[in-house]
Amino acid sequence: MVFYYVLKHGLLRRADIEKIRFFFGATADELFLSRRWPLITAIDWPRALLSPSYAGALVAWLKYRAELYEGGSG
Repeated sequence: MVFYYVLKHGLLRRADIEKIRFFFGATADELFLSRRWPLITAIDWPRALLSPSYAGALVAWLKYRAELYEGGSG
């Protein structure tokens, strides 16, 4: 389900290498909180794959995080 919502909301188009590295915790600066607790660890993957409501909320959260990273909101 989560992959369907990611494609539907166009998050793959907005993803670049920096955001993907940030998501997986592979940032250059070791002091970033995302290096210790990457965003990927905050996701309940079985629930994200099976529950449409959780997947929709997860994609909304990922969109918000992408906008924060880009400096669009905060």
